[in-house]
Amino acid sequence: MLESKDVAAVIFHPPSFIVGFNAETRSKLCYDTMERWVSDVHKRMTDSIALGEFIPKVNKAIRQHLQQFIK
Repeated sequence: MLESKDVAAVIFHPPSFIVGFNAETRSKLCYDTMERWVSDVHKRMTDSIALGEFIPKVNKAIRQHLQQFIK
């Protein structure tokens, strides 16, 4: 898997029941695959999580701002 993109693709893309791995094993293999083939995977995943936490805060701020014009 770490040497072949084809093997990595077979493990990474199909639903887990097709390759027969439990969720924890598949998750680890997918992360290892991303770590090998996408050099900055940890930064991308961390940025994605941070962005997901940021969006509700922005929505709340926009609602509060718009409330000033509605009243």
